[in-house]
Formats: sequence, C-alpha cells, structure tokens
Amino acid sequence: MQEDSYSTTLCQLENEELENTAMSAENYQQMLAIYLYLNNLANAKMLWMRIPDNLKDQNKELDQINLLNIALQHSNYSDFFKHMKYEWSEHNKAIINDLLVSKREELFNLTASAYVSIYEQNLIEMAQMTPEELKSACFDWTREQDGDKYILIPKIRESAPRVASDDQLLKLTEFVSFLEN
Repeated sequence: MQEDSYSTTLCQLENEELENTAMSAENYQQMLAIYLYLNNLANAKMLWMRIPDNLKDQNKELDQINLLNIALQHSNYSDFFKHMKYEWSEHNKAIINDLLVSKREELFNLTASAYVSIYEQNLIEMAQMTPEELKSACFDWTREQDGDKYILIPKIRESAPRVASDDQLLKLTEFVSFLEN
C-alpha cells in the first residue's frame, strides 16, 4: 500500500533528521509532503518551524509545499488546489500527485455528504479542474441542466448502520462497572 511506503520513507527521514543536524532542502520537502499526504498537519506545522530560515529563503519548492500546508491547516481547498499548480521536482512529484488525488477524493466525498446538489462551475472552481476532468471524476453523479448551467447531484451513499444510543449507554455502564470492581 502506498501509505505504508510513505510511512517507511518518513521514518527514515525522521531518523536522518535526528542523526544529522544539517539536512538538505529536498529531505525537508519530502518530509513535509509526506506529512501532508498522511494528513498529519500538526507534525507538518512543527517541521516547518524546525526548518532553518536560510533553507526556507533559498528554496521556492519548500515554500510552495508550505503554502499547501497552510491551505490544509485552514481547510481551504480552493487555495490548496491553486497552489498545486506548480512545476514540482521529480523527487516530490509522486508524493504531490498522490496528495492531489487524495485531497480531490476527500473534497468529492465531503461535497457528496454535505450537499444535495452543487453547480458544476462551483465544483470546477473549488477543485481547480477542467470540465472534462470533473466529468470523469464524478461519473456516477447525476447531471441536470438549469438554464445555461449544470447542476451535479451526488449519488446517495448508504450510511453505516448506527448502534442505538441505549445500547451504547449500556455498554459504557457495564465497562465503568467493570473498572470500579
């Protein structure tokens, strides 16, 4: 699984940071990108604070990854996707592309669960996609015309069955009783 390989790479980079006080900007870039991919925003923010200022000033790509970090910290998908439009170096391209796919999927899932319908143009602007990319990404959504605009209606997903609150309360009571005895 991709997440496992990134976790392994991250562990190696973290160990290298502990052993070596002067890491390269490329290593910091990879660490920051992997933290974002793993949705570990707190560690990404702390890493940014640890990076030496001279590396931050000299490396445009490191700054660009931090812009992604800031957009995710503020849950601003529109800014995130705008900052994704950058010529990424080869050693970061795979991680960044996986991050893009992951965040677009997250955006579509959030949109599908939060909205009954959304104008196609609004979703295009939010995800920074072409209409063709959006059509292929949302192929199972219903598309209806409203005048000169199109409305996308997400496919209704069945939610997981919920356990009754009485059952949960009973289990909690049994657990607390067990701990008290």
